[in-house]
Amino acid sequence: MKTLLQLVISIAFVVFIRSVFAEIPPPADDLSTAYAAALDELGSGKDRQSIADHLQLVVEKHMKSPYASLAQPFLQDLISSAKRAPVGKDEPPENRLAETRMPFHLLKFEGNWGDPLKDFMTKQAPDPACELAAADRSVIARLIPLLADRSPIRSQTFIQLDWSQAQPRVCDLALALIEYHSKASFHESSSSGNFFHQLSEAEHEKVAERVALWWGEVKDKSVAAGVRAQLLHGRSYPETVMMALSLAKLTEGQKTDDREVALNVLRKMVTENSRNHVGVHAADALAELGDNSSMDVFYNEWKSWLGRPGLIHDSHIAFYLCQHGGRREWQLLHTISLAEIKEGKGPGAGAVWACVVNSGEADTNPNAIPILGLAISQTENTGSRSVQTGSQSFSYADTACEQLQKQTKMDFRYDRNGTASERLAAIRKAQAWWDSEGNKKYNYDFIEKYMDNAAKREGSAEDVRLKRKATT
Repeated sequence: MKTLLQLVISIAFVVFIRSVFAEIPPPADDLSTAYAAALDELGSGKDRQSIADHLQLVVEKHMKSPYASLAQPFLQDLISSAKRAPVGKDEPPENRLAETRMPFHLLKFEGNWGDPLKDFMTKQAPDPACELAAADRSVIARLIPLLADRSPIRSQTFIQLDWSQAQPRVCDLALALIEYHSKASFHESSSSGNFFHQLSEAEHEKVAERVALWWGEVKDKSVAAGVRAQLLHGRSYPETVMMALSLAKLTEGQKTDDREVALNVLRKMVTENSRNHVGVHAADALAELGDNSSMDVFYNEWKSWLGRPGLIHDSHIAFYLCQHGGRREWQLLHTISLAEIKEGKGPGAGAVWACVVNSGEADTNPNAIPILGLAISQTENTGSRSVQTGSQSFSYADTACEQLQKQTKMDFRYDRNGTASERLAAIRKAQAWWDSEGNKKYNYDFIEKYMDNAAKREGSAEDVRLKRKATT
């Protein structure tokens, strides 16, 4: 079950990244049908030339099809790969890589390098990609020449991420294997939406040349030295964050300055991007490494905005403050939310109070209670959700009321499966309680004491559990 959960999370991440670039698919036509069939036949092991012969007839008749941008390059690469001499099973795995059945995402995305990749490697050990993944880091030298190989691989994609997804080529998998062994990044597809083979010829050569130059510099050095050498050459912020995180983890506890170098790269990213999601991406990596210095950067930035109209608070920063912030940050969020509610600023305009309601912290962190007290006034329906009775229109007040009921243990009689009138009556009851009692009781002095006492109770309970365990 753990493996399945990890796989689902990794796939969800891929879908999220690809959705940025996904377009509504055009209507299916003869070419899209033929292209899909060709991919299935390739994955089933059918002769490449016979697949190409059939697909070519359809491509030539439908050059104006929107699917030609996928099918035509695929056909060209398939024809080229079909002309090559057959490769025997005893050939080195790099010579057989076009025959791999390893799903590309297992190697491309770091989140799959744990159980999902290991499970596939265990079950499919003779697969050439598995052999290359299981080899030591020196295999990079044998992979670099494959960065020019555009042969389509036989891997079947079991989930279609969007209609414009191309079939991976050998060069895509070779680069993914290089990044797997090096823990460095040379082409981040999430920043462009394209695989390595889809880059322009000049860009493709630039990446391949960088890999070769990098390997010449670090082949006799450590993995950490290789990451550090590539760190300042990241082509996108996800690449830079990933490599900084890898470098810090690889050198933790070692007597080098590598970890501090990585931390400083991330801190600089936060400082230079203190108003947007790039800074949060770096801040999340710092938090993972136990560094919460980003909190001061975001807090001071937002505090300086108070009273200045027209500024947009990035939702990623709001979520970060909710997840990692203490009393100081929550009071700032409350101050901002209070002004937004008075001004009529709603979720469509990037309201912070709406971010708090959707943060994932609002039903468990007591610091959110004062903001939930504000949000129960927002009764305009803004979305729909599935409940026991079917589909239901709901408001932020619905969500806030349910969260407030859970946090305060007050029974407002709110039931998400209730009728619209029943839910509104519960919301009105919560509003009346908040206006008369709740807002006076749940100030941040009370909440801080409440949380301290809860922590003490939790600590006492843990002490009792450990004592009982020791006696048994």
